[in-house]
Amino acid sequence: MSEKYILAIDIGGTFIKYAYVNQLFTIQEQWKKETKHFDSNDEFYDYLCEGIQVDNINCVGISAPGLIDYTSLVKTRAAKTVENMYGTTVNEEVGKRLNRFTATINDAKSAGLCELKIGNAQGTRSSGYLIIGTGVGGCLCNDKDVIYGNDGFAGEVHFIPYYDAETGKILKLGNQCSMRKMVQLYNERVSENMQVTYGKEVTEKYLSGEAKACEVMEIWIRNLVMDVINMAVTWNPEVICIGGGISEEQWFLELLQKRYAEISVPYFNATEAFLTTRIDKCKYNNSSNLLGAAIKVKMEKEKLKSL
Repeated sequence: MSEKYILAIDIGGTFIKYAYVNQLFTIQEQWKKETKHFDSNDEFYDYLCEGIQVDNINCVGISAPGLIDYTSLVKTRAAKTVENMYGTTVNEEVGKRLNRFTATINDAKSAGLCELKIGNAQGTRSSGYLIIGTGVGGCLCNDKDVIYGNDGFAGEVHFIPYYDAETGKILKLGNQCSMRKMVQLYNERVSENMQVTYGKEVTEKYLSGEAKACEVMEIWIRNLVMDVINMAVTWNPEVICIGGGISEEQWFLELLQKRYAEISVPYFNATEAFLTTRIDKCKYNNSSNLLGAAIKVKMEKEKLKSL
């Protein structure tokens, strides 16, 4: 490769994805490897950077889970396989191993930045993002960038409190509309020999009209609508983009839009949908974190040049 590329890295709990991205934010080559837990932080970062040829890259953009501050300090724990990152400064760890300028961004914020700059929120003055996976990530953007907040925590709708009357506990709303929750809700309602492992299995049963799956879907989608309403109230963006594997299904987007209208209109004591926030899907699903990381590091380099 003669052109100098951005190396984008998306650190997930199951896989670490890598991509060479050109200056127009087109992926030229990508690969992945299994995420592994190590006894020490140094071993984890050595594994992360292992085998990377630096001659072809001029900078490194990283998307990672957890609360990450402006220095790239990881302030919260995520999955067991990435807990080595907790308390480390990612830019420093990767920068000293690859000897390239590095910038790091939270994974949901990375997806949001991607959609703002080159995706379905391009040209908007305000946008919000809900990324549905094992958990639910959130992000808010203005017309230029992600809104980080004082601690990098702005837009984390996963942590909106949800009161469970049965247990008397205050739970996280994001956990109530995750794919893990969809599976849990279904398995609680069926016999042991009917239990499932993945959310896709529940959605397939829902689409076939199975009664238990339909019951679960209505509970789950209501909880998701609560997250969407919270984002609409706190930010009132032009668009809320939904990401994650399920967002690629047209039936899901239509169901969410329908239930949002049915629930939000009476909730706001309105006779019609007076909020103009639209609900759309993310344009770049599988690649959004990688592309967002590439956009982030390019923006950070440009800021340095302007100083």
